[in-house]
Amino acid sequence: MTEPRTFDVNAFLDGRKVGRAHVLVVSLLILTMMVDGYDIFLVGIVLSALAADFGVSPAALTVVFVTQQFGLLLGNFVVGPIADRVGRRVTLLWCLAIFGLLTLVAAGAENVAQLIVLRFVAGVFFSGVIPNAIALVSEIMPARLRATSVSITFAGYTGGATLIGAPVLAWLLPHGWQLAFVVGGALPLVLAAVLWFALPESLRFLAGRDAGDARIPRLLARVDPTLSFDGSERFVVRGEPPGARAPILALFHERRWVTTLLLWVGFHMAFVVSNLFGAWKITVLGTLGGLPDTRIAMLMAVQGAAGVVGTLTSGLVMDRLGPTRVLGAYLAGAALATAVVAVIDLRSASMIPAFLAFGYFANGGLSGINALASISYPSQIRATGISWAHSAGRAGAMIGPLLGGAMIARGMGVAGVFSITAIPQALAAAAIFALWRADRHAESSLPAAARRAASA
Repeated sequence: MTEPRTFDVNAFLDGRKVGRAHVLVVSLLILTMMVDGYDIFLVGIVLSALAADFGVSPAALTVVFVTQQFGLLLGNFVVGPIADRVGRRVTLLWCLAIFGLLTLVAAGAENVAQLIVLRFVAGVFFSGVIPNAIALVSEIMPARLRATSVSITFAGYTGGATLIGAPVLAWLLPHGWQLAFVVGGALPLVLAAVLWFALPESLRFLAGRDAGDARIPRLLARVDPTLSFDGSERFVVRGEPPGARAPILALFHERRWVTTLLLWVGFHMAFVVSNLFGAWKITVLGTLGGLPDTRIAMLMAVQGAAGVVGTLTSGLVMDRLGPTRVLGAYLAGAALATAVVAVIDLRSASMIPAFLAFGYFANGGLSGINALASISYPSQIRATGISWAHSAGRAGAMIGPLLGGAMIARGMGVAGVFSITAIPQALAAAAIFALWRADRHAESSLPAAARRAASA
């Protein structure tokens, strides 16, 4: 009888150079994130036309944004544990297909009430994209490149609204807002069909759940066609705990509760700022600051270009210099840049470097905190860890626009709005720096031999 041979999937994947299989997975998931980014921001893209057709003011559609975020919040609580049970790939495919169908149905909405219901339910399924895409990318890539690959993939999300939304806005919106929803529904359905054939399940997930899963040898051969197996192998993920029966409780197991709670604070505060400025920045600069549209457009372009660079490079810097130390610095840099904007003349040349710094550090921080979530949990609870961190973020996403509206209603000027908004950014930085200190303390408490092994 053949003696079973143990094959360590973790060691194999972490020792590989990036090849065609890695590039394929990352490319497919960048496209997936682009489609998700476009669909999530779709109502904002067609807001004026939508309000005119429904005969309401744009402000009356604020409830659509809030209920969609509430759907995302609820979905994040559920989708991660499901993905850690049944798989990242199948969960992602179902979420894409269902929110695609719901978006097509929304093209026929006749009033605000119908749109609210449809976008709320769609939000539940939007929540399945980012956590599973990040988990799949981080679990095929070597550990040394995990943050880099996640930040590159996340750039698809931040760029989706622009790269897909701009041509839709220019060419289709003049013919009716419904066409924008048709695009938003058709793209995820087509993509789901492509991913069904081209996207593999996570090898680390499969091996952690069932050491004898027959799919594992086939998927390993995609990464390295020279591998051969005789059918007696047992596939393991050494260095990680076995599959968790209760992945939610596992987020708080032993000292992991410190990581989980500090990550939640970071996500919550970062999303407060991101969505506050996403909803109100142009109003603050134009109505309160008195800047002309051309000046606002120039500042937004500067911030956007710097944001793309920050998103693409933050993971690389984290992998090189240490994730928590770098991310804390990015978030602190964003808080400082926001505070600087509050105290300088909006029409001065100094606003350009201030918005450059804000775009780079704010977008880099938002991308980086997703990368940090992906490397903070073992593969068997990774989707749960990421999705529940996003739940904390979505709670902040609901608070941000309300906070901005309250500040504007109280008559605060640009200085007041930007000064107060720097506070949650600083709190996000403090949470991640606290996590860095906790990690250093935990490492220093290990025996010397264990410290050397951990740093090897």
